[in-house]
Amino acid sequence: MLEKLNRRLSISHLHLVAQGCNAMNTVNKYWPLVATPALLWASWPDKGFPLLALVAFVPLLSMFEHLSDVHMKKRRGLRVWFFCYLTFALFNLFVTSWIWNAHWSGVLAVCTFNAALMALVFLMAHKVRVVLGHKRGWIALVAFWLAFENFHQDWEMSWPWLTLGNAFAHYPQWVQWYEYTSVSGGTLWILIVNILIYNTLKKYLEKSEPFSKMAFRYIGIVLWVTLPIAFSLFRYNRYVDNPADSTEVVIVQPNFDAYTEKFDIPQTFQIQKFISLAETVMDMNTELVIGPETMLPELIEESAAGYHPDYQMLFAFKENYPRLNLLLGASTYQSYVDPAKVTPTARKYANAEAWFDVYNAAAYFSTDAQPEFYHKSKLVVGVEHFPFSTVLKPLLGRAVGDFGGTTGTHGIQKERTVFFHSVTGHGTSAIICFESVFPEFVSKFVRNGADFLCIITNDDWWGNTAGHRQHLHYARLRAVENRRWIARSANTGISAVINARGDILQSIPYKQEGALRAEIPILKEKTFFTSSGDIISRLAWFIGVFLALYTVAFRLRKKKL
Repeated sequence: MLEKLNRRLSISHLHLVAQGCNAMNTVNKYWPLVATPALLWASWPDKGFPLLALVAFVPLLSMFEHLSDVHMKKRRGLRVWFFCYLTFALFNLFVTSWIWNAHWSGVLAVCTFNAALMALVFLMAHKVRVVLGHKRGWIALVAFWLAFENFHQDWEMSWPWLTLGNAFAHYPQWVQWYEYTSVSGGTLWILIVNILIYNTLKKYLEKSEPFSKMAFRYIGIVLWVTLPIAFSLFRYNRYVDNPADSTEVVIVQPNFDAYTEKFDIPQTFQIQKFISLAETVMDMNTELVIGPETMLPELIEESAAGYHPDYQMLFAFKENYPRLNLLLGASTYQSYVDPAKVTPTARKYANAEAWFDVYNAAAYFSTDAQPEFYHKSKLVVGVEHFPFSTVLKPLLGRAVGDFGGTTGTHGIQKERTVFFHSVTGHGTSAIICFESVFPEFVSKFVRNGADFLCIITNDDWWGNTAGHRQHLHYARLRAVENRRWIARSANTGISAVINARGDILQSIPYKQEGALRAEIPILKEKTFFTSSGDIISRLAWFIGVFLALYTVAFRLRKKKL
């Protein structure tokens, strides 16, 4: 009896050990599901340490290579996509969970759709890797990811918030070379260093290379990490503005709660508060006063704006100061009677053969009795924009406008309008909210003559979370990329003045009303990025398409043989 009992206990013990080993193997294989998103979150603005992004992908690359193993043929592509999807879903959740404050559906969208697209990049790289080998697989991964980020800036469901190069937004002194490469250079840096570290760590654990080769790898990693930072710090400390002139700007932060005040309090009262706050800091030399997005919340037809009493109040205020122009956010619309002028985003009046477009706009008050307007053209999906409306409108009809979000599907414009001062001729932009996250989009304002950049936004939808602070820090990258000063007016904050090195020189804290005055240099020189655009992404598209086509051709040829 004792022998049988001992035998059973031994067998039970072996089962427990085996189960424990299997559990440990599972943990070892799939711990990157949490490690990579946790490291990316720890590297992200506004509290993270960005150098962690240079190692954040190492756990994921380990899992990716394990899942791509040639001996695991059954559904390995599906496994690669699925486990990468889980990883990126957590990444999206950790970094952008603040979207929940605006609406839960936004979090669901980024954790499903955006994560699925990120995982698709790894699936495509896996396909290349299996056919063309490991080295070309790594090249494909870098090229596909850069192409994905570039694509994600210019299609119906654009969401470049999590572009990897944005990780350095709160340390712009480390990425001054963005004036040449933009954020895609930061993405390239992150991916290359992660791949180098992973392969070096793998060789070290395998003990498959002599010390001399390993030393060469160590030196390479150190140089890849330190040289870009060293060059950037050198450029940061040596950079000096070369202004052609300067302009005195006043930035107003009125601090109306987006949910309980902004769209309920009379517009006239909001304008009065805007004027009173501005006059606390302005003088007769002030040339521009800036108000935030939807500072004028009442919908008004643009052709009749000059006759509206509230707009006339602003013109009257402007006349008290001889050099003053005004830039404020507004809600506007345009009507069309001629069917030939109807745009894809236009909605039809219910009881008339006429159409109208609604705009999230910027109104610029200069010498004329009629303000100039710019229409926001990078719209938030689901809030201001119904994706693929030109395709779905014939099928869904009015539902496209109805389901476009809380404010419907908005109109846009093709050109990036620059407003020129009525006295000095200085050019500035009216970058509205989400638009400031798009590097090439912003650079077009500078190409069109903007001597400094204005950003107007209302970040109160997210509450006092990382969202509004991330948005502020992303603006610092736009300053570096184009070497332009930025005047940023946010309804509830954070309003700020940012210099051409990306430093925040002045700011108004979140959820405080106030105004600040700044002397902003007028800069005329254009950076390499401003003039040439995103060269790295174009090269990535070329390499990525070539590798994809070569992979398909190679497989077809192999099947024939």
